[in-house]
Amino acid sequence: MFSLMIMIFVYAFWLSLIGGTLTLFGMRLYFVLRSKYEINKALLVLFTPCSIGFFLTNKHTNIFTKIYRALVIFFFIVTFIGSIFVLYMHLGLDLI
Repeated sequence: MFSLMIMIFVYAFWLSLIGGTLTLFGMRLYFVLRSKYEINKALLVLFTPCSIGFFLTNKHTNIFTKIYRALVIFFFIVTFIGSIFVLYMHLGLDLI
């Protein structure tokens, strides 16, 4: 049972680190290419942390924005679960 919990923490960590970063960056890139922003606004959307640039420039609520917000919430939860694994490894906890 404990090994199952550690396995979930490990998969959540890798999913949030690789999957979350690539998925959200890809969606922001698609948004910038579709909306034809000037270079300064496009760089703001792409490289501002925590999707702040996306939410500042996108004033419309459409299906793309709803999907993006749902994915941000999903990856936040997965990142929180994955951070438990990092904390477990850093402290070297021996719970068995």
